[in-house]
Amino acid sequence: MTRRIDKRSTDESDQSPAPLFVTDSKGNILISNEFTALTIGIPLEELLRYNVQDLVKAGYYKESITMKAIQSKQKVTQYINTVRGFKLKSTALPILDSTDEVQLVVTSTNNYKGGLSIIAAPTLPHAYENSKRSVTSASVLKNNGIIAESLAMKQIIQVCDQIASYDSKVLILGESGTGKSVIAKYIHRQSAKWNGPFIPINSAAIPAALFEYELFGYVQGAMPGLMDEKQGLFEVARGGVLFFDEVAELPLEIQAKLLDVLERGEFRRVGSTEAILIQCRMIFATNRDLWSMVKKGLFREDLYYRINVIPIHIPPLRSRRLDLVGLISSFIAHFNKVYDKKYVLPADEFQRMLAEPWHGNARELRNYIERLIVTDQTVLRQQQPVEQVTDWFTLDHFIQANRSQLSGLKEYTALTEGRYIQQMLQVCGGNSAEAARQLGIDRSAVYRKLKKMEDILAKLKV
Repeated sequence: MTRRIDKRSTDESDQSPAPLFVTDSKGNILISNEFTALTIGIPLEELLRYNVQDLVKAGYYKESITMKAIQSKQKVTQYINTVRGFKLKSTALPILDSTDEVQLVVTSTNNYKGGLSIIAAPTLPHAYENSKRSVTSASVLKNNGIIAESLAMKQIIQVCDQIASYDSKVLILGESGTGKSVIAKYIHRQSAKWNGPFIPINSAAIPAALFEYELFGYVQGAMPGLMDEKQGLFEVARGGVLFFDEVAELPLEIQAKLLDVLERGEFRRVGSTEAILIQCRMIFATNRDLWSMVKKGLFREDLYYRINVIPIHIPPLRSRRLDLVGLISSFIAHFNKVYDKKYVLPADEFQRMLAEPWHGNARELRNYIERLIVTDQTVLRQQQPVEQVTDWFTLDHFIQANRSQLSGLKEYTALTEGRYIQQMLQVCGGNSAEAARQLGIDRSAVYRKLKKMEDILAKLKV
């Protein structure tokens, strides 16, 4: 079983991920986390099989401060550059027994603030390319399909485990893309109805005129043209879960009919007088503020209380960055398998992803990572250092050929600065604010230096 230690602050939304190793006296990794694996570009499940000396031999790190702490039996602190371009200030603290022998070593960093190392790492170590890796992250395995690195998500999982064995109605609240259906499926899998069907209903997608027919079913001849009978979704979900997604979108007349069924615990097919007992659990979800809708008369108050037995609120992804790390690792592993790729997230790309607000939450993040992998951004980024070298040689040749027209070192410097800024803008997808941040200058300086380069090139008639 994967083991982890999470460092938590009182305000989890401000918490940054922090790499972590716990090893035995020989350097075998006993405990780690998703961010540690991400900094070197391998799945957590595989990382837990390593010895730190093997990581050094494979080229993931140049040296191991964990081994330094084991050998010296003292705390060691220094900066470590990883193969993926992360620069981390790490501390290895040996834990000694009563005979002053090393038992464990805890190697951790301060919360990651987005620093990049000065080394270039366009390619992976040979050992990485040839390794056989699991495509499922350990955090996914641990929680049966749920990424739960943050305290908030771990508490949600705990609640789900507690309520899974009961048939109480559940109302899942959260922004679009936070994973409400994922939580509903998790409750289903953890319950005694795990082998029964999980039937989702998109409440906004079914026309009001057909809702009764879809939900309750109908008998032969219930309306002109209906020659056969049909089971409704309540019957189809027997022994399982009926999941009402976007329940806030139900028209008021349908809300009244649903309330009546919930209160009686039974329903009738359209055109029939025979009552059928409800034999499924019901889970509801919405991204709307239901109570606000109740006050505006857009949602029935009695139905609200009927479905809001056990409320579960999923915070947005921007307030649980530890889950962001786990989701990134999981999505990369998934799409690498689907598209037969070997994409590994570079440090600069991770820094951008960590800073994004992700208003579309996990769904937006998933789509973004799929786009990265499908468009083969790894290859583009790996080729970039070579392209930069070519550009520098080309620029040098150009300057030599036009040296007599340059006014000295200032114009040469302006050309090289401008060209480098152009390349950074390409890396940042044209985002001048991000390029300025990466370069450590004001955005106004980006425009000013580009204008100066353009003026020089115009003077040279290029």
